[in-house]
Amino acid sequence: MSSTIVIMLLGLAAVLSVSLAIFVWQRRMAERKLALTFIALMMAVAVWIFIYIFEVLVGDLMLKMMAHNAKFLGIVILPVTWFVFAAQYTGIEVWSSRRRLLLLSVMPIITTLIIWTNPLHNLMWQRYILAQVDNLRIYQTVTGTYFWLHSVYSYVLILAGDYLLFRQLLRSPGVYRRQLVALLVAVTVPIIANINTILAPVVPAGIDLTPLAFTVTGLALTWGLLRYQLLDLAPMARNAVIDSMTDGMIVLDSQERIVDVNPPAQEIMGRTAAEVIGQPAVQAIGVLTQQPELIERYRKSGLLQTEILVPTTEPPRYLDVRVSPLRDQQARSTGHLIVFRDITERKQAEEQIRAQNEILVKTNQELALARKQAELAAELKNQFLANVSHELRTPLSAIIGYTEIQMAGMVGELTPELLRYQQRVLSNAEQLLGLINSILDLSKIEAGYMELSPKPFKLRAWLNEIETQNRILAEKKGLRFEVELDEQLPEMLVADAARLKQILTNLLSNAIKFTDDGFVRVSLNRHTADTWKMMVCDSGIGIPAADQAAVFEEFRQLDGSFSRQYGGTGLGLAIVSKLVRLMKGAIQLQSEVGQGSTFIVILPYAQAQAMPATD
Repeated sequence: MSSTIVIMLLGLAAVLSVSLAIFVWQRRMAERKLALTFIALMMAVAVWIFIYIFEVLVGDLMLKMMAHNAKFLGIVILPVTWFVFAAQYTGIEVWSSRRRLLLLSVMPIITTLIIWTNPLHNLMWQRYILAQVDNLRIYQTVTGTYFWLHSVYSYVLILAGDYLLFRQLLRSPGVYRRQLVALLVAVTVPIIANINTILAPVVPAGIDLTPLAFTVTGLALTWGLLRYQLLDLAPMARNAVIDSMTDGMIVLDSQERIVDVNPPAQEIMGRTAAEVIGQPAVQAIGVLTQQPELIERYRKSGLLQTEILVPTTEPPRYLDVRVSPLRDQQARSTGHLIVFRDITERKQAEEQIRAQNEILVKTNQELALARKQAELAAELKNQFLANVSHELRTPLSAIIGYTEIQMAGMVGELTPELLRYQQRVLSNAEQLLGLINSILDLSKIEAGYMELSPKPFKLRAWLNEIETQNRILAEKKGLRFEVELDEQLPEMLVADAARLKQILTNLLSNAIKFTDDGFVRVSLNRHTADTWKMMVCDSGIGIPAADQAAVFEEFRQLDGSFSRQYGGTGLGLAIVSKLVRLMKGAIQLQSEVGQGSTFIVILPYAQAQAMPATD
């Protein structure tokens, strides 16, 4: 090989190095720190080659000597930048800190000082020998002690970087392996050339093969950048993503050997990456050994999605497993990707929900049975009350009838004392008959036997009858009894007049009973276009707010003791409330203790202007 060809190859290597540095700078790679280190590496190579070319071509001996020393600026920087680049590329960011970079730079700085002061101590080179190669004059040196120390340091850094890349090569799938091959080729060729410089017969003696080998370096890196997105898809970015995944990930090659595994997968497997990488998946993944049918399933289709139980962990875990094929750019299978997610909490939650649902279903069944039994008991109670009330009313009617006959003197004249006794018998019998009728009405309503009989009736005549019956009771207690009828109400309404009378009579009876002084007022008014209302207002004792919701309950009274001042059974307002609802109306209560009470019944109404009225 002639010296001219050597110079041309050196020039090509220098141009490639500078071009790669410019290319990376213009691309503004996502991994900016990694890109800057790569640019520094390429510039160190370019400096070494350009100055070496100048050293070979220049004729002045002084300039040649200065160039010989100056090229070491690139030589001492190159091992440091290579090691830092390899560390960054494989995700070891600790060597990118300023403190670590300064520590790595101590030796190159010392080497540079020793080179430029070599004539004083000859530690780097003992002497220079000027040799003639074709038409070129080249310096050859006899190395000193420090030269070997510098060489050892440089090779340690280069080999350390190679080790990091080779380790990454073993655990990286697909495109990352091809990137790493390009990098290893790029650095290995110059190392071999440097070691064999003095042994190589293919170039003239004295020519340094190392800068020449950087031609291969430039070509390999160009191949990596353009073909496999070197620096765009660096393993450090992969590590940052894959290792931070909460899901487990295992990568298998085409021989079903594990080539990559992230920390969550290592935790589930109970083994480190170093222990499982390179091992057959069937042997390394215990769950596959215990459930071989999973292997057959994914081998048949290449795909698998299932849930599995891992009983070997404590506590046992449930995993959602997905297996999918990996293919290269030619759609050829290169392996499989296994991704699994820990769904233990979800499974536990589902189990709790299932257990709770079973409890709820059982509880609902028990409640339904209890409700059915309660409805049957209520029906039996209503039937019993109806039967008993009917049986009681027959002899009670006879008692009332015979008492009235005696009081009329039809069986002989009664003495005043006997007449008084008979009056008490009649009064108590009538109260008892009212109670029995109330129980009968309540039983009919609850059993659904109560039917309304709406008919037209004259509203004023109906109200006058109720007023006559209740005014006597009110005036007997010294109360003012006031009646108001809204003129906007129609003259005739269609409703069950008897049940309406029962509602208003009960309300008036309560108002008179619980009012000792003042008034009792009944008013009938238009409410809305479709409803009318009955209001019973009094100045009685009032009802506490806490008790107002309970007054419409059956058998409930504000004073439930035997010594209560006011009598009653607690059925009147309950019957009123049920009758109002049966009429599709509503009842409201407004009351304040010591200020009286107002009951408002709102009912739908239908006019009956053209229908014959019943008085």
